[in-house]
Amino acid sequence: MNGTIYFDNAATTRTDERVLEAMLPFMREAYGNPSGKYSLGYEARKAVNSARSSAAQLINAEPDEIYFTSSGTEGNNTIIKSVTDLAGAGTKNIYSTAIEHKSVLNSVNALEGKGARLGLLQPGTDGYVFPEELERKLAGSPKANEGFINGIVSVMLVNNETGSVQPVKELCDIAHRYGYLFHTDAVQAAGHMDINVKEMGADFLTVSGHKLYGPKGTGFIFVKRGIRIKPYMDGGGQERGLRSGTENVPGIVGLGKACEIALSEMKENEKKERETGSFLKQSLLETIPDISFNGTGDRIINVSFKGINGTSLALRLDMEHICVSTGAACSMGTDERSHVLTAMGLSAEEIDSSIRISIGRYNTREEAEYVVGKIAGIVSELRSLGSL
Repeated sequence: MNGTIYFDNAATTRTDERVLEAMLPFMREAYGNPSGKYSLGYEARKAVNSARSSAAQLINAEPDEIYFTSSGTEGNNTIIKSVTDLAGAGTKNIYSTAIEHKSVLNSVNALEGKGARLGLLQPGTDGYVFPEELERKLAGSPKANEGFINGIVSVMLVNNETGSVQPVKELCDIAHRYGYLFHTDAVQAAGHMDINVKEMGADFLTVSGHKLYGPKGTGFIFVKRGIRIKPYMDGGGQERGLRSGTENVPGIVGLGKACEIALSEMKENEKKERETGSFLKQSLLETIPDISFNGTGDRIINVSFKGINGTSLALRLDMEHICVSTGAACSMGTDERSHVLTAMGLSAEEIDSSIRISIGRYNTREEAEYVVGKIAGIVSELRSLGSL
């Protein structure tokens, strides 16, 4: 095949050409400040509000429940660190999982150092979090009708390393029953599967723009009506006082366009991604002996190859112009083993022999077939040399 084949979670999320076309006028002609009291400012403000409506429609929220950010990391930090400042005797209680994105785990760890009480739910070997464990942990809390917020529960919707989809509605119901607010990191889910915050019942939700083919450096959070959280930054009061700073109008417009495209093409793209992923998984099983899948994702696929060093495999694939990863893209360059796979109970050897293959909108069945053949050849060669 000609060119590079991207089966990496970051690389597959290139900005859609239609998104770039929507952004260009707001860098060339309509470059006003949305806060400006002039025609250019009004035009920019109108575009930002339109993007807010598109973002709201993607998750079945209301426009005034959407606040634009620069990333999923900023969104997670804003929600978790702000909620603990809400009035209420128990709001320094935080429950999350051991397999969250580092922006959640590092946020809750930082708060624990400041007096917050932290509880981490452990996943099963398949990467799922059990609602019964959350029920047990919250069982001693005052009930919701006793008058104050006990804290926050934060569980991601789709894991960024294994693709496992968590039972967030059930977890949210449990959290609310014991007086806890509920947040879900939906960065890996938004634009790839249907999300309905009204049905889910979540109080907060985080989205990152580039994961749904919008521009990098954009994102938004959902904050349910009636909940007022403390601003993460002080300044001129943009984003209705929650996020000060001049709005990134081209980026917001691009994000809005990406949300619009994702919503209109959701069913078609979701079906294609899952079919391609399922074909790739089955082909790996039929072609290569001694492999195991970590988690149950069929769009984000984590697989271990016995006797192989995952980094060596990824580097060899890169030489063949095929991009995969050995963990979360934001953790690349570190020597730390995956905290997600560690929490799932995998051995050091299983973790070190794993790679992550991510299926995106632009990947095809033909690419998957080609990549499986290349992986099979490299694995056979590395095993004969003794990769580990």
